[in-house]
Amino acid sequence: MTRLMLSALSICLLGVAACGDPEPAAVEVASGSAPVEVSDTAAQTATTSTALALGMTREQLEDADLVSPAPEFTQLGEVESLVLDSAGQVTGMVVGLAGLDLDVVVPIDAVTSVRREDDVDVTTALTQSELQALPAFEGPAG
Repeated sequence: MTRLMLSALSICLLGVAACGDPEPAAVEVASGSAPVEVSDTAAQTATTSTALALGMTREQLEDADLVSPAPEFTQLGEVESLVLDSAGQVTGMVVGLAGLDLDVVVPIDAVTSVRREDDVDVTTALTQSELQALPAFEGPAG
């Protein structure tokens, strides 16, 4: 019985380790400072207000991909979290670029929402090379 419990515990621990740390919903980046994870309440407020401003629901924004403009809608990356300034205003989105191990901060004024069939994503006129040239995002220290 003890062996069975130890085996089950080992499997659970391996599963948790494989998942890694989830991206925070929102981070605050003060000028010249390292990112700091914000409270759940502040993150939910920022996510909801940004989603509404983009004509999306909060769930759609949390599930959004960054795509190129119509008609291609090429997937450029995936929205990971929002970046807030010290006043709590959303200034950008952390996007994990498709096919690269690189997260960048895309300015919020460079994105709009786009409806495609049953999906709502965000789009940008920035090219893949312009996206790669944006500041890399290093998340808050854990």
